[in-house]
Amino acid sequence: MKLSRAAASILLMLSPLAYAQAADIAFYGQIHISLDHLDNDADNAFNVSSNSSRIGFKATHEVQPGLKVIGQIEALVRIEEGDTNSDFFDARDTFVGLQGRFGTARVGFFDTPMKKVRSRTDFFGDKIGDARNIVAGGGVNLDKRFRNGIHYQSPVLNNLIFDLHYSTNDATGSTTENENDAVSSAVTYQADGLTVILAYERQNQLDNAQGQAVAAQSGIRLGTRYKLNEQWQLAAFYQQSSNFNGGDRDAWGFGVGYKLGEYNLAAQYYQAGKADNAQSDATMLALGVDRALGKSLNFYLALALTDNADNANFNVSAGGHGKRLTISPGADPMAISFGTIYKF
Repeated sequence: MKLSRAAASILLMLSPLAYAQAADIAFYGQIHISLDHLDNDADNAFNVSSNSSRIGFKATHEVQPGLKVIGQIEALVRIEEGDTNSDFFDARDTFVGLQGRFGTARVGFFDTPMKKVRSRTDFFGDKIGDARNIVAGGGVNLDKRFRNGIHYQSPVLNNLIFDLHYSTNDATGSTTENENDAVSSAVTYQADGLTVILAYERQNQLDNAQGQAVAAQSGIRLGTRYKLNEQWQLAAFYQQSSNFNGGDRDAWGFGVGYKLGEYNLAAQYYQAGKADNAQSDATMLALGVDRALGKSLNFYLALALTDNADNANFNVSAGGHGKRLTISPGADPMAISFGTIYKF
């Protein structure tokens, strides 16, 4: 009897190990190449651009009922120029974490909740006309991956999801005082084709060379995307930023997508208000059409134009787009792009 009880106790302790399944590991990637005609209002030329092309590994391992280990290693691949003057690989979302009924907890280097407000409302992500040409222009930096990040995402509660992302030190190396830590948070509502996200981020700064305190950089974003039906999608975005290099600034935009048979049409308009300097505002218009051949291959044609005030130099080919123009203050850049996206 004693031996049977001991054996039962051992089996009970080992039951999670006995349950554990083999890890599900997937290799994936995306090749995004475009042929662009870029014009900075002074010169123009044709370019071949690799736009946030990437490869990665994903792993999911259910170690016991209701508890999974998740991990990802992802790298940017600059496939148009090889390993010439720039690094061939660069880090993208990379993390390890746990997922269960409590939600998801991760540690690593990955997109903030603030950044995802823009990516989920942007109809031209990684293409010319990417919303970051406006919302991340003028010195604003709210589209980040935090270094040394710790992230918690709640389970869905009454159509709401809560995110809290903290960086102990948003720089390389160790820290002793956490003076340049950062926090990014968001609440997301999803129901009946509607997504609404409200996010706040604060990036604390180290003292300057004279030992004087530097004001924290911060921002608020509100984004929404609504799928009306199988044909129409609408998106809107608003941003307020403070204490970045270009000063305090508001930016906003809206986009629309329409499915016409086998083609998808898209348009978006974004505007950055003037900051501390007069005549520092800008507007951008992007138009595009794409066609998907199955789930893996997509071809597109896009046109984007930016109108800068006299003291503004916002781009038209920045953000996740690889080849970028150098813009002089007051110049009005434009770009035409024919590209393809292959996912595997």
